[in-house]
Amino acid sequence: MNNSFWIPLLVSFGTMIFLYFLGFLANIDLLLFKLSLSYTEISLLPIFVGMIMGFISERIIKWRARAS
Repeated sequence: MNNSFWIPLLVSFGTMIFLYFLGFLANIDLLLFKLSLSYTEISLLPIFVGMIMGFISERIIKWRARAS
């Protein structure tokens, strides 16, 4: 597989991990992943931002490939 698949995937997961980690360090409720025996709470904001960043990086890669 080529870079047009792996780079957006890594950017997407990297953004999600970074935002969850930032939420954990700064105790920001919009960015937290809470897990306990009685319930699990997952913030969707890092997931959406990660998907958007992956989409943007894919478009940049395609634009640069077309420009070359």
